[in-house]
Amino acid sequence: MRGRAAGDVALSLDAWHGDDRDGSEPQRVREARQAAAVEVCLSCPVMVQCDAYASSVVVEDGQARLAEPAGIWGGRLALERHRAFIRRRHEVAPAVPVRRVRTTQRLRVLEALAAHADAEAVAAAAGVDVRTANWQRSRLVTQLNLDRESATRGELLAAAVERGLLDADVVVGDDGRVPAVPPPSPASRMPSTAPTAGAEDAVESSAVPAVLRGRVRRPGRRRVQVMPGQLSLDDALAPVLNLFPNNEILENAA
Repeated sequence: MRGRAAGDVALSLDAWHGDDRDGSEPQRVREARQAAAVEVCLSCPVMVQCDAYASSVVVEDGQARLAEPAGIWGGRLALERHRAFIRRRHEVAPAVPVRRVRTTQRLRVLEALAAHADAEAVAAAAGVDVRTANWQRSRLVTQLNLDRESATRGELLAAAVERGLLDADVVVGDDGRVPAVPPPSPASRMPSTAPTAGAEDAVESSAVPAVLRGRVRRPGRRRVQVMPGQLSLDDALAPVLNLFPNNEILENAA
């Protein structure tokens, strides 16, 4: 006789791990079995501890996996637990050697973050732009095995102190709500289409070939540039006009 569930003696323990018969389990049968097992889990006094154990991560031969990759544990299906594991897979990466974290720029950003909470102040103190500072903070979160979505500045600094990257005495506290990595601002995600003051003139000027700058051609009017030593049209026709001083036709033609 197979074991029965304490929360429902009518339910076999196989409900949490599936039938061991050969062949696939019919979908309706599987869904009914899983629903009955989850229902029992919801009233179990150790549901949270059960889920924590089964969903914990173990590393074997450098590969991370769930402690219990199959079955229903803590009211969650194996598929649900695997999806959660994939979402936080960066947390279970093998620990990064401290020597790889100790880059000059990264340590400057870390020391600046210990003294300041504002993103711009951190960047200024580290001697880099805000984008570079935020990128280094993101790298630190990943290398120190923190959750990128929820890690706070305090957690990042505490992990750095624990790894010997930072002196605890230089850390300035905050209210605990400062994120380890600031969210990107809308301005940094979307390029600006409006030119700044003076930029429009600069773009227009740079788009015009140098040989044409300063020369404006007006429709219907042709400009003649007189080169040094060149006779004007009037000077060239003067000898001809002097031969016919009363000839209006030649004057008009000229």
